[in-house]
Amino acid sequence: MSTNDTNIVPTDKLAKFELTEESLNSFRKNKNIPLDLYNKDGQILIHKKRNPSEADFGKLLKFEMQGVYFLISELRKTKPNGAESAYLEPGRTTKLFDQEKTSRFAKQSQALIEDLRKTSFSSDQAVFVQNSVNELLTDFTSNPDYELGIFNILEILGVAGVSVESELMTKRTVVAMGMKVRTKKIVNEGKEESNKKDHLSLMMASYLADVGYSRLDIKNNPKLTKEEYAVVQQHPIISYLMTLPAPEIDSHVRTLILNHHRPYRGNGVNNNFPDPRSLFTKLMSVRDKYNKEVGKERITQDIELQLHLQENNVTSSSFEEDIAILSLASEYASLTSNQPWRPAFKSSTALKMILNDSFFSYSNKNIRHLLDYVGSSLTNNENIVNFGDFVITASVDSEKRAHFDICIVLDVGRYQTRPKLQRICSINPVFQKGNKFKIADFDLHSIKIDRRKAIMDLALQAGTTRVIYIIDPELNPALHEAIYKINMAS
Repeated sequence: MSTNDTNIVPTDKLAKFELTEESLNSFRKNKNIPLDLYNKDGQILIHKKRNPSEADFGKLLKFEMQGVYFLISELRKTKPNGAESAYLEPGRTTKLFDQEKTSRFAKQSQALIEDLRKTSFSSDQAVFVQNSVNELLTDFTSNPDYELGIFNILEILGVAGVSVESELMTKRTVVAMGMKVRTKKIVNEGKEESNKKDHLSLMMASYLADVGYSRLDIKNNPKLTKEEYAVVQQHPIISYLMTLPAPEIDSHVRTLILNHHRPYRGNGVNNNFPDPRSLFTKLMSVRDKYNKEVGKERITQDIELQLHLQENNVTSSSFEEDIAILSLASEYASLTSNQPWRPAFKSSTALKMILNDSFFSYSNKNIRHLLDYVGSSLTNNENIVNFGDFVITASVDSEKRAHFDICIVLDVGRYQTRPKLQRICSINPVFQKGNKFKIADFDLHSIKIDRRKAIMDLALQAGTTRVIYIIDPELNPALHEAIYKINMAS
């Protein structure tokens, strides 16, 4: 095509199209390319068309590295307020969960919780739970848009009329399922069937992780005393013990349940990984008790296995990721549910709070699994990291020292955890040790301005730099106002 073509579109009228395998697969599934697509010079590559051929897709892929673009005006036609945002691939607006089936799942969960307050966990109940989560997984993965669609779980549970315990159990299972399935899809394409056992194990653990609460008398208060917090810490081992009478529950599922509050084995200061000795001692005590009882050989064997895993630290990277997924799903479920001491947070706020509290609890990879693979699906296609936002990054140097920088977001591509940033200044965090380490705030007196205004694109870097905090005007108004003024003056 000649560069003198009279149909060339001015580049300021174009926006970049994220040409990904997912977007191409969506075009194939829908048999439709819904937009005119251009090259970086504004020349037409392919017109919108029905029933595109593989040759059409091949033509697009030739321009993958140079970039593919579309008319901003076309995007605005689909937006009632004319706002510009990332193009939504076909399928992204699909609601993935059936209201009737999901409500029934939640109500059955509520009934199970009530039963467990009075009786032991039985084989019949184990089989019922296995069938329920299997049905949930099958429905999810059979939806052609399961990689892209919306997790409408908050919408459904908002009118389901179930208890908080059931709401938490259902949300945790659904979100953990989505993270596991999509993550496994990315790293293990084409092996979906062989992955199903792993998916179901994590879902079973997510479903049963907190059943131990049914045996605890806990105050509805966010500020627990040390004694009350110690009681709460017992629930993973109680949940584990409650599943022992049912041989249908796999030992791997029980291992996940037992360890689900141990998400991140970090190095140095950012490490909230709990001391394993306490859990080991409790398991030893339980094993000794069952050793004295006749007919408990299977149970003692499972406890012996768990003791071996604890003592020898025999865990895989996949196991560590499952623990983090389970913990992240639990946090999201809790934050988006009404509690006796506070109302539910909206989904985007909950994700920001999890990110802002992640430095001591989750690795960069763990947070990516949440935000990059299911984040926008939990917030109706809205990112929590956007152009113009102020964020704080953390990086670790060769001497294992952490450095914290405040940046402004210049661009967000396919992955919102890896935006393009411009550095504004460095800042020191204010660390706090309560029941665990956390970043309580940031010290405005420690700010050092970066006169170079260095630019870094995290999508192109393989270093340690990661976004660990969003300076949100509602979550931290004082810090946001201060950085806004500094940025305007610089």
